[in-house]
Amino acid sequence: MSRFKKWLGKEDVPETEEKAQPKGIAPKLEKKSGLKSNVIKQIETDYYRYLISKSLLLPEEVEKDTEIPDNRILLDIELAPALARQAEKQASKDLFNALQAQLFQDVEARVENKLANLNDDLWKRFTIDQNLMDAVNILMTKAASISRIKPLILKDASLIRNFVSVLNRLGMGKKNSDKPLEPKDAELCLSSLGVEKLRLLMPNLIMHESMKESGSKFNQPSRKVWLHLQITATAARALALESGAADPDEAYILALFHEMGATFLLHMVDDSFQESRREISKQAMENGASQVSHQLAEIKSAIPVLERIIPSKAVKLSAEIANKYELNFLRLGAVLGEFDQSMSYDELSPIAKIISQARCYSIFKQMFKEDLIDKRQAAALLNYYQLDGAKVKLLNSQKYLKIPKLEA
Repeated sequence: MSRFKKWLGKEDVPETEEKAQPKGIAPKLEKKSGLKSNVIKQIETDYYRYLISKSLLLPEEVEKDTEIPDNRILLDIELAPALARQAEKQASKDLFNALQAQLFQDVEARVENKLANLNDDLWKRFTIDQNLMDAVNILMTKAASISRIKPLILKDASLIRNFVSVLNRLGMGKKNSDKPLEPKDAELCLSSLGVEKLRLLMPNLIMHESMKESGSKFNQPSRKVWLHLQITATAARALALESGAADPDEAYILALFHEMGATFLLHMVDDSFQESRREISKQAMENGASQVSHQLAEIKSAIPVLERIIPSKAVKLSAEIANKYELNFLRLGAVLGEFDQSMSYDELSPIAKIISQARCYSIFKQMFKEDLIDKRQAAALLNYYQLDGAKVKLLNSQKYLKIPKLEA
């Protein structure tokens, strides 16, 4: 039995017996959540750190110096070379650590400068193409039609390849000859699927394309963010269906796009990292320090920079990106702006509450499973976002690693 079922799978206790429940086991639903406590803030900060690297939340191992055994007496002729090698090794290690620290400081300074002076080139390089977001916006309207979105979607060759690949995997849209679909068949497939099916499929493919590109730079963080988005989106749709407080399709789409800021920062940090490493390496070569250049090549990514920047910048940046699209029929900018500006859960609109609950569930599901939060912290998180046992059980029954059913 999973840890979720052990914790939440117990039979419901009648209200008259509620006082007999052990404290800290089942979160108590309250009418008002109030301001975020330090516990909630820390969990959400740690969650971003978990998305970057689980190891950042684990205790650091204390490095032990290698000592010469007491039971062996070294002659001077043996001791001198050994000490020289040890000193050389330590000097090399110190140089590498200093270079790495300098590199990361330079990367962080570059990222901060770019964020303060965002230009059109950076927007186009690191955000979703405007044509694709326009297509998603059109899909949310009552007057949506394939003829309106087709020219926008067909411009993206990579998306079309992904689209055809997904259809082949799902066994949809096969040719008469039973041969797999090819990119040239995409236009016909768009027409045959229809608006209702594409409304869920296209946002999923669009965000996946964005994560694929960042995955070539930060593989594990990108995988974790993508899993987080799938869980959040599916949970948001289930909560919207259960409550009737929002359109399920819109909740699904908004949840898929709610971490655009984190994805943007994955791209920007890597871009700044590549620039800094090239510059420092060039300076080292020009000054005859080829060893430095080789050591810089051993540093593969700027994970510590992501750790510092994403928790503080991602939410606000997501709202800024959403507002940049100026969508009329998809409330992306307004909802993400609520996450950035609202002081508490109680201030959120109904659809923003649903997405924040879905995001809370994703945080709970991933971190509790990894033993990165205990029952007390999990209960505090679920209680703040008003996710009671019944809702958690509902969300536990969902399937998160597949595209939602495409039947109309």
